[in-house]
Amino acid sequence: MNLRELAFQLSAITLIADAAKEAKDRLRRQFAQALEEVGADSAKAALEGEEIAKVSLIRPKNTPQVLNEKAFVDWVKSNYEFEIIESIRESFRKHVMDSVENVDGKAIYKRSGEILDFITFNSRDSYVSTRFLSGGR
Repeated sequence: MNLRELAFQLSAITLIADAAKEAKDRLRRQFAQALEEVGADSAKAALEGEEIAKVSLIRPKNTPQVLNEKAFVDWVKSNYEFEIIESIRESFRKHVMDSVENVDGKAIYKRSGEILDFITFNSRDSYVSTRFLSGGR
């Protein structure tokens, strides 16, 4: 099989997968609505009289969430001071990572020329991406 044939098949499968996801999402909405109408929380699926699956509506429990981070930190500091750790803001971490240059495997901070030996460079595996041209779907 040549590259064009492989690309065509991958594009076709991508369309099928997208359509399947849309259909699954639509069916989940319809199923949840049908369960609500009859007051049930699950139903069994059968194929030729044999049960093959149980489909359920999961109702997650309410979970606590911090509304005011500063107030929470202040409370923890006053009640459990040893539970506080220093950290670096994610935005500044990103700034530093964007400001280092890979020179022979060493992280050089461009602004000062310092070698930052606590930073390393990771390689990532290649991957295949399918992007449809206008009208290609």
